[in-house]
Amino acid sequence: MATNASAICKFSDGTISFLRNVVTLDAATELLTDASGNLNQAGGISVGQANQGKLLTHCSIKVQTDNATSGAFSYGQIVGVGGNTIGAIVGGGTQATGLHQLKRPVRMMTGVKINVFCQAVADEVQYASAALYCASGKVDIFQGLAISDTDVPMLSIVSGSSLGESLVNERVVCYYATYPATNGLSEADTDDGVSAFFAEDAQGQLKAMMFAAIGTGTPQQVPFIEDVFTVRQNDTLTVRADKS
Repeated sequence: MATNASAICKFSDGTISFLRNVVTLDAATELLTDASGNLNQAGGISVGQANQGKLLTHCSIKVQTDNATSGAFSYGQIVGVGGNTIGAIVGGGTQATGLHQLKRPVRMMTGVKINVFCQAVADEVQYASAALYCASGKVDIFQGLAISDTDVPMLSIVSGSSLGESLVNERVVCYYATYPATNGLSEADTDDGVSAFFAEDAQGQLKAMMFAAIGTGTPQQVPFIEDVFTVRQNDTLTVRADKS
């Protein structure tokens, strides 16, 4: 049973590019231009190469498993020429609707690509993912594989750095958080989990908390959540799951 991810990309000149690929679950997979032959576009090409010079303004990602609704979106990453994260994309499941405007437009060129990370919804610990945009335009995506009843640091998917190391002195203005477990982060009666990702300073003072979307089966894709907090060097972002 294969899981596919599709992306509709809209550019400032009004043109559209459709990306699609079979994804490897629990791993980042690049979406290439659709090669089915059903559309009038060259297939099997990275988004930057296929649309050189264009300005990407809108994009949404859809995830679907064959004959099922278990495929869940975790994050959509726009990758720059140097391999860094230059943008993030919202996504969702088979019922998702609408085409979302990017928080920051991204110029296309050879080497720019779109990666998507997908999982299967299950009643167990999962990968926690959070894409954070800053007022400066910087964006990073953090991820951690949750462990029941344990604090797990969420680290940059590119650098492996903590929140404070990656975004020191940046002012976060919005985020997109996902955790595709059927019953959420904290489901047991023992209250050993925390039902949101949490950012703390070096003294353990809470700076932000992020409820997470499941990433599938919703009537509409969740937009970026507006929130503002300033990151300092020793700040951390943590997921603490709890499974009965």
